[in-house]
Amino acid sequence: MAVSYVYVLDTQLVGQEYKQNTKKYNIINENEDKSKSVKNDSFYQSNQYVEKDFFHRTLNLTSLIDKPDGYLQGKLSDTDDVDYCEFNVGLYRGFGTISDKYNNYITVTLDHIPEGCDYDLILYDGDGNQVGIGQDNGNGGKSVTVPNWSLDNPEYTVKVLAKDGSPVNTKEYYHLSFQTQSAEADTIPRQQAEEEREYLGTLRQKLYEGQDATEEKQALQQIKEKYEAYYKEQMEELHNKQAAEYLAEGEVFDESRKEELLSKMSTGKELTEQEKALLNIFATAQEIDSATASAKLQTDISEQIFQKMEQSGISSIPSFEVSIGIDGKAKVEGIEDTDVKAKAENILNSFSGELIDAYILINDVMRGMTRQERYILREAIRIERFLQKATGGKVTLSDITVENGRIKGLNAPLDKLLNDPEQNQTYLDYRESILSIKNYERIHGHGLLGGFSARYTIAGRMIKC
Repeated sequence: MAVSYVYVLDTQLVGQEYKQNTKKYNIINENEDKSKSVKNDSFYQSNQYVEKDFFHRTLNLTSLIDKPDGYLQGKLSDTDDVDYCEFNVGLYRGFGTISDKYNNYITVTLDHIPEGCDYDLILYDGDGNQVGIGQDNGNGGKSVTVPNWSLDNPEYTVKVLAKDGSPVNTKEYYHLSFQTQSAEADTIPRQQAEEEREYLGTLRQKLYEGQDATEEKQALQQIKEKYEAYYKEQMEELHNKQAAEYLAEGEVFDESRKEELLSKMSTGKELTEQEKALLNIFATAQEIDSATASAKLQTDISEQIFQKMEQSGISSIPSFEVSIGIDGKAKVEGIEDTDVKAKAENILNSFSGELIDAYILINDVMRGMTRQERYILREAIRIERFLQKATGGKVTLSDITVENGRIKGLNAPLDKLLNDPEQNQTYLDYRESILSIKNYERIHGHGLLGGFSARYTIAGRMIKC
């Protein structure tokens, strides 16, 4: 929920004016404007920032690595709230040399946990695999070290959530920070970097000269596959070690048991502390998000929808299908009575944002998207709605182009607001999203909206994706 990010600039520069200027950049906040569907409560929705630093760079969690005085502060809004924050160790290592940052251990610490509360810290890799769970660090907090298993997994995400049975304090902040430490011996990322470097120079030279570089390409592929296998082996070993605490001797937690628990979770049934712990170990972040969204759909969202239908005079809930387009408008099929159909569509329109979010998390095709694709899709939906409202439906994303950093295809008032937003954060945010979407389309040759709609079947008092 409410999350602020504190980034302390490490500088020896003197001068009162500089100090005053940098002071206002010490705290950066997540965008909490709920009207923009800005959230950080799922694996594909994280790190929505607002402020920039003294050098006009967007501050993010990665910026805090190797900053001893820097930290992130956030709050949990209720016992079901979770906060996802991503960072990239590749960007951090890229600022150094092979001899130092590639051979560092990077630890994430959760502290300042509100008194009387117990929060968990879970670490996921870029594919959503759990690769670390915070352990008590002896200082009242929890820490987890980023695994040095491969050079090819730079993206990580931490999730903060209330431990099963723990209350939350909605007024007090928790802190997230990084600590780095040099490894005593070569880490795997450094070893891999050294092995690859042996072939990369020759590969570049041959490609530049137009020579055959098959040998170098094959060698690099073999190195990649070797470390991918090592990564998988280490992850499985970690999971089995973590699970030993919750399983009887000789008991095995297999894929069928995981699916059984995810199914139980998705229907809104209560899981035991042991079952939750095992899912946190073996299930991916996306699988947990999907089950959570499905449970919310079957309980909170459906109950509210059906209650509103009954209040509107729809005494017997009919079976029908609904599709919600990027404009947020619901279209119902299967209801003959025009009055009932109109009432149903009107009610579903008021839940369109929640239904689209749930669809993206639950639908198998959506779950198969990369994080970037999901981000672009989510932003495209948001921008399409904004344009629909701001232009009365006269301009859509497909009408917009970008030339030399300028957004084209807008009417005069909107053109100025988006191309010269000055310090208007709302339009700075819209502008950044449009540029990201159009850049994606330029690189990939297509957009992600084409015919998108969230489709549901409503039968009796059940809503199915």
